[in-house]
Amino acid sequence: MTVKRTKAIIICITIIYAGMSEARSQSATLTLKKCLEYAVESSHSMTKVRMESVEASAKTKQTRSSILPQVDASVSLTDNLAIPVVMLPGEIIGQSGEMIPAELGVPYEAGLTVQLSQVIFNPALFTGIKAARSVEELMLLKTKMTKEQLIYDVASVYYDILHSMQELESISANLNLQDSLYAKTDLRVREDLAREIDRDRIRINISDLKVRQARLNTVIEQQKRYLQVLTGMPPNENFSLDNSVLTETGFPEKRLLYDENSLSQKTELAVLKHRKQLNRMELKATQMQYLPTLSLVASGAYQFQSERFQLNDKTHWFKSAFVGLRLNIPLFDGVSKHHNSKQIKLQGMMLDNDIDYAEQSIRMEQKNAMSELIVSHQSAKSQEENLRLAEKVYDRSRMLYQEGLYNVTDLLQTETSLREAQIAHISELIRFKKAELNWMKAEGTLEKLMNNSNK
Repeated sequence: MTVKRTKAIIICITIIYAGMSEARSQSATLTLKKCLEYAVESSHSMTKVRMESVEASAKTKQTRSSILPQVDASVSLTDNLAIPVVMLPGEIIGQSGEMIPAELGVPYEAGLTVQLSQVIFNPALFTGIKAARSVEELMLLKTKMTKEQLIYDVASVYYDILHSMQELESISANLNLQDSLYAKTDLRVREDLAREIDRDRIRINISDLKVRQARLNTVIEQQKRYLQVLTGMPPNENFSLDNSVLTETGFPEKRLLYDENSLSQKTELAVLKHRKQLNRMELKATQMQYLPTLSLVASGAYQFQSERFQLNDKTHWFKSAFVGLRLNIPLFDGVSKHHNSKQIKLQGMMLDNDIDYAEQSIRMEQKNAMSELIVSHQSAKSQEENLRLAEKVYDRSRMLYQEGLYNVTDLLQTETSLREAQIAHISELIRFKKAELNWMKAEGTLEKLMNNSNK
């Protein structure tokens, strides 16, 4: 390989590596919809519940296979080291009144047996198959419940990150204003038009803002790492979040309507009711164990017996076969099924209690979420008006300060008021989005968030 060719390869590799590094360093902007879709597809919780659904399906098929014909085959080879002996009456060989010992069997035996059994009537087994199918349906509900909880958790963290990002943006904007104010005040100090103490107070304010800025950067990184864990995103993934969802503050009046039938949309309640249905099936299957079961059995065998272990054309094989019905009638099991039925009935009573409690909790959750949504929306609107007023006051105070008609103390107070108004507005806006999230959770309509979010 020539030196020129080697250099060319090295240059190509360098260019490719640089391109990959640049691609990795590029920050993708994720909307709430994309985050939710990514989480549903790749999160650890959804992966686990999908595996559990596959496992439930496999158990259903395993239970269903019990009603199919069961075929067993066995091969045996026996060397009777000590042949069993039985005592026979001497009359069979003309020795009346005596007992003659006789060996029962031969030293070597071999056999091939095939046995078939087929369930004809087993009500407990048939009920168990229905219950297995119901378990599979229950896993679908649990998958949906896991998905809803994941949507809620991801959206909540998403809003927390936006809260921190908006607060950081506000601090950065205020920091730029303070830097500009510091430069102008410093110039006025050098011209003996302002006091040094005024400049120093602005510098302290700038230092405080930088500390808060650094802390918020750390908080945002921590929140992003948690979002990556929730969604199953690679740890080294670089991304930013789209904050356009915060502009969606509409509040249709139909959200205020309380629907008693919305209980039917709650997945956790549906899971409890499905478990109650399974409990009835389990009780029925246990009670049916008192009934007899009927099976078809058939068997065929070839057997070889000889004084010598020698298999050839002269070897004699003896065949046997039978077919019949086997009726199994349970008589007494030590009252095991009775106590098992009693336990299942108690479990059913506890499920009834859980269902009643869940219905009451859901109604309370819905009413609380409705009240919180109304108050949060009103508070967000009020804080938006306060922010506009604080911005107006600060802009006017800054102009008066630059004209020498306002002292630095009053200016810093208006700046503090502006910052508090910005943070309060952001906090109320996020609180409203979370109230909306809680209302959707209470209604059982969290999956709509994936359809309603921005693309």
